[in-house]
Amino acid sequence: MLDKLKNFRSGKPSGTAPARGISASGNAIYTVVATGLGVALLVLVLSFAFLLLVREPGARNAQLEQVSETYASQQAQSLNAHLALLVQRLRNAAASTYSTEALADSRPETLAATEQAMLAFFPDLSAIKLIQLGEMGTAQINPGDHGLHNLIEVDMVRRAARGENVLPESFQVDEAWITAIVTLIKHPTDTSRRTVVLATLDNASLEAMLSSINPDSGAYALEQLHIQRDGSTHTNVIASAGHGTVTTLQSFATIPNTDWRVVFTPSNSLVEDFSVPAKALYIVLAMCLVALLGGFAIVALRVPKLIEIDAFQMLTAADRKTDLSLSIPQLVEVARQLRRATLRALRSSETPGAAPSTALEEDGLELVDLDSDEPDGEFLELDSSLSGETEAPEIPGGFPAHIFRAYDIRGDAREELTPELMSAIGGAVGTLAGELGQQSLIVGMDGRNSSPALKNALVRALTGSGRDVIDIGLVPTPVAYFATRHLSASSGLMITGSHNPKTDNGLKIVIDQHTLHAGAIEKLRDRVIRGEFEQGKGRLISEDIVSAYIDHIQQDIAIAVPLKIVIDAGNGATSEIAPLLFEELGCEVIPLHCSIDGNFPNHPPDTSNEANLRDLIVAVQAQEADFGVAFDGDGDRLAVVTGSGRIVRSDVLMMIFAQDVVSRNPGADVVFDVKCSRNLTELITRCGGRPVLWKTGHAFMKEKMAETGALLGGEFSGHVFFGERWFGFDDGMYAAARLAEILSTQGDSLDSIVDTFPASVNTAEILIPIGDSEKQPLIERIVRNADFSGGTVNTLDGIRVDFPEGWGLLRASNTSAALTARFEARNEAELEAIKSEFRQQIALVDPSLNVTF
Repeated sequence: MLDKLKNFRSGKPSGTAPARGISASGNAIYTVVATGLGVALLVLVLSFAFLLLVREPGARNAQLEQVSETYASQQAQSLNAHLALLVQRLRNAAASTYSTEALADSRPETLAATEQAMLAFFPDLSAIKLIQLGEMGTAQINPGDHGLHNLIEVDMVRRAARGENVLPESFQVDEAWITAIVTLIKHPTDTSRRTVVLATLDNASLEAMLSSINPDSGAYALEQLHIQRDGSTHTNVIASAGHGTVTTLQSFATIPNTDWRVVFTPSNSLVEDFSVPAKALYIVLAMCLVALLGGFAIVALRVPKLIEIDAFQMLTAADRKTDLSLSIPQLVEVARQLRRATLRALRSSETPGAAPSTALEEDGLELVDLDSDEPDGEFLELDSSLSGETEAPEIPGGFPAHIFRAYDIRGDAREELTPELMSAIGGAVGTLAGELGQQSLIVGMDGRNSSPALKNALVRALTGSGRDVIDIGLVPTPVAYFATRHLSASSGLMITGSHNPKTDNGLKIVIDQHTLHAGAIEKLRDRVIRGEFEQGKGRLISEDIVSAYIDHIQQDIAIAVPLKIVIDAGNGATSEIAPLLFEELGCEVIPLHCSIDGNFPNHPPDTSNEANLRDLIVAVQAQEADFGVAFDGDGDRLAVVTGSGRIVRSDVLMMIFAQDVVSRNPGADVVFDVKCSRNLTELITRCGGRPVLWKTGHAFMKEKMAETGALLGGEFSGHVFFGERWFGFDDGMYAAARLAEILSTQGDSLDSIVDTFPASVNTAEILIPIGDSEKQPLIERIVRNADFSGGTVNTLDGIRVDFPEGWGLLRASNTSAALTARFEARNEAELEAIKSEFRQQIALVDPSLNVTF
C-alpha cells in the first residue's frame, strides 16, 4: 500500500501497467504568454507610432503656433507703443511755447526754421512739415505744395484739418517705403490759427525695430491693408526683417490705430528647436521592448516552476491532514480534492480484517473519515472585515470621557483610544449614519503606528452595522475631506492624531459633508455608552483618491513663474503626496523629512510649535529657496517660512490670502479665530471685505463659513479654509499652493510682501498645562470674576480683552489638556503691561495655576 502511495506521489503508475489517458497537447502557458506578448507588442508599437506620427507633430505644431503668435504680438505691441509715443512727442513739441509763437508767424522762412528746429529733436524722422490752415481749410493744397509728395499726403492733411483721426499711411517714394503721420495743432489762445504737422518716417527704422526682437527665429513682415474701390482688399509689405520658411505656421497680429499688421513666419531653426529627435524616441521604444520581452520571459519561466513546486507540495501532502500553503490560489481546490481522493483510495484498498492504521500512523499519516460531516480544516474562514459578518462591538468599560472633545475624538492609543473602543465608536457612527440615510462611509488613516489596528476595528464595526465602507488607505486628512466631495459618498471618517504626540490617535467624523462637533460628539459618546448599535452586513471597497486630488488642484492653481520650495512633511501623512503635488504644479521641490514614519524621528508633528520649524529654516536658507512650508501630522495645518528664514505667523498669512481673495470679491466675508491679530481685521476692512471673528476649532470655523457664505477662513494654529475655488475645508497643501500662485503672479518675494503689513509685537501661542476636566471651569470662573475695566471684553471663546495699545487672550484648548494664551501690542513695554494684567486677574481666581507667560 505504501508503494502505491509513493508511486501516486511521484506520478509513476502502480504495478507494471503503463499510464494511459493523460497527456499534454502543447504548452498552454507558453501559448498564453506568447499571445499576451503579441498583444502587448502591438499596443506598444501602435502607441509609439501614434506618438511619432500624430501626437508629437501635433504637439510641436501647437507649441510653434503659440510661439509664433507671441512673437507677432510682441512686435505689434512694440510698434504700437513706438508710434503712440512718436505722435505724443510731435504734439508736445508743436504745442510748446516756442513753436506756437513761430506758428503765429505766417512767413515761410519762420515755418522752415521751426521745422528744422523740431526735426533736430526727432532723429528717427526724415522730414517734418508745418502746414498752416487758413479760413478756406486745405482745399487749395495740391501735390508739391508745402513739399507734399503726393495725393496721399494731401488727403491726410485735409482729413486732419477737418478734425478726423488720421491713421499712419505708408507709400513708396523713389522705390523706397516711407510713412506719413499727421496731427492737428491749435493755437492755445487763438483757435482760428490751426496747423497740421506732417511727419515723414523712413521705413528702414521700422525694419530695424522688427530686427530687434528674436531676429533669428523667423521672418517679420509689416503689412498695410488697402481697400479698393470695388470693396476688395490687398496688402503691401512696407517693412520686413529676418528669414522664415514655414508659411503653414504663420501668425498675424494687428497694430491698434493703424491699418497695419505684423506677420511672423517661423524659420527652420525654430521648428527644429521644438522637435524631439526621433532617435531618442526609438531608444525609448527599444528599452520598452527589452523590458517587455524580459518581463514576459520571466513569466514564461517562472510560472511553470511555481506550478511544478505547488504540484509537488500537493502530491507530498495528499495523504496528510496538515497545513498546506500554495503559491497559486487557483490550485487550492484541486489540492483539496486530491487529498480527499487520496485518503479515500488508501482506506478502500485495505482488506476488512486488516489494521492499516498502525502502518500509516507509523509512517506519520493521519486518517480522516471523508464521509463525515465534520469539516476537515481546509476551508478558509471569511474575513469579517470583508464580509461584514461580525458580532456587535463589545463596549469597553470605564473609557475616559475626555477623549470625546469639542470637534473630534482624540486620546492615547495605548490606553484610551483602543481598538475595542474604536469598534464601539464605529458601531455608533454606523448606526447614526444609517439613521441619517448615509449608506456609504469613506475611511482613511494617517501614518501613525496605531492607525492600522484602529482602522481594522473601525471598518469591521461599520460593515457590521450594515454600512458600506470605501477604504482610501493612508492619506492626509484634506484628501479624506476631498473624497467626500469627489466620490459618491458624502460622509467619512479619518483616523488621525493630527499634531498630537506619536502615542496619541483620534477620529475626525464628517456626516453628509458636515463635521461633527460639540453636542453631536457628546451624543455619539452617549450612544457608545448605551451600546445601541444597528446590525447588518456591509461591503468593503478600496479606492485610490490621491490622483484625483492632485488633478483637481492642478486644474485650479496656475504657477506663472516656477518657484523653489522646501517641504517639511515631518514624516507625516503628506510625506509622499505633497512633494508630488508641487512638482506637478511646476515647482522645484526640496523634500525634508518626507518619508512616512509613525515614530516622527525628526521632530513632533506640531507646526504651531516654532521649535519644530528649525530644520525647515536651515534648509530654506541653505537651498536659497523662495519659501518653505511645513505640514502637521495629517496635513490640515501648515506653517510657512520666508526665503530669509522668518516664520510667517498664520494671521499674517491670512492677510496675504485676504488681500488676494477680497480683491476679486469685494464685500466678501473673511472668518478668523480669536487668536488672530487685530491688524488682520483692519486689513480686511481696508480691502473692502467684512471681518468675522469666531471661535477656535476647525469644525466651528467650517460651520461659520457655511453660515456666512465666507470665501476665506483661517485659524492662528495654521488651519486655512478656502471657499473661493475650493470646498471650504481646511487643507494645508492647497493653502500652500495658493500662496505659491500669489508669489509667482505678483513677482515679489514673501519677505517683501510681509514687510508691507503693519508691524506689531506679539507672542506665539502659549500653552498653560492644566487637567482636561479643570480647564473649562477655570475659564468660566475667570470670565465671571476678572475685572478688565481698562479694555473691551469678548467672551466668544474664552476671554479676549482689547485695549487701546493691544490685546490679550486666554481660552481652554479644544485639543489638549491646557489653556492657551496670546498677546499683541505696539511695543514690548505695552505687551508686558497687558500680560501683567492678565497674570494678576488669573492669580485672583486661581493663585495655584502655573502661568507660563
